[in-house]
Amino acid sequence: MLDNPSQTTDAIHRLKEEIDKLTKQQSDALQLATLVGMTPDEAEEYDQRRKKILEYVQDLKVLEESQ
Repeated sequence: MLDNPSQTTDAIHRLKEEIDKLTKQQSDALQLATLVGMTPDEAEEYDQRRKKILEYVQDLKVLEESQ
């Protein structure tokens, strides 16, 4: 766990920003896929982002509960 409340708050802020960024990328990818489809590589990137978002959400939950 992080040493002080300030570090925890900073970590929460960074995680939320990263989740927002990845969620925007997911939305953009879905919009494009609706128009032109998705290559296997793009589908893999999409799935990796989804997994990373889930991981970050779990990390965020732990950090928020520790406050």
